[in-house]
Amino acid sequence: MRSCSDVHNFLLEQGVPHEIARLRSSARTAQLAAAALGVSVEEVVKSLVFLLDGRPLMALVPGDSTVDTVVLARECGGDHVVLATGQRVLELTGYRPGAVPPCGLDSDLPVVADPAVFTPDVVYCGGGTTTTMLKIRSADLEALLQPRQAPIAQRR
Repeated sequence: MRSCSDVHNFLLEQGVPHEIARLRSSARTAQLAAAALGVSVEEVVKSLVFLLDGRPLMALVPGDSTVDTVVLARECGGDHVVLATGQRVLELTGYRPGAVPPCGLDSDLPVVADPAVFTPDVVYCGGGTTTTMLKIRSADLEALLQPRQAPIAQRR
């Protein structure tokens, strides 16, 4: 299983400035992460793994949102979207659910991001464990991932 060291090493190899923030408690949800970091939940990015017609993909949305699976399917030219099980997330990414970073995964997954992910100058993403978060400039994250951008976020 991968850890925060894998995220850090991947970004070092790519030459991407970043920090791995270590937390005192678990940050398995965007709300817990925001509270632990002292930032707004909109600055936290959720990295979620879905299966679109059986094919895996990663969706990125702000922490105060969920993924609109109807829009995700339409934007990606598919019909059936389901959230990957915890075991499938671990198999595809090498990370446990609640700790999945947007990069440095076991397998290359297509990435779809809501444009609002890149609104804050700095964002916080899963850091590889539930007690670490990746701090990265949103422009660097966008340049690194080069995701398909689509309005997939559904505000709660």
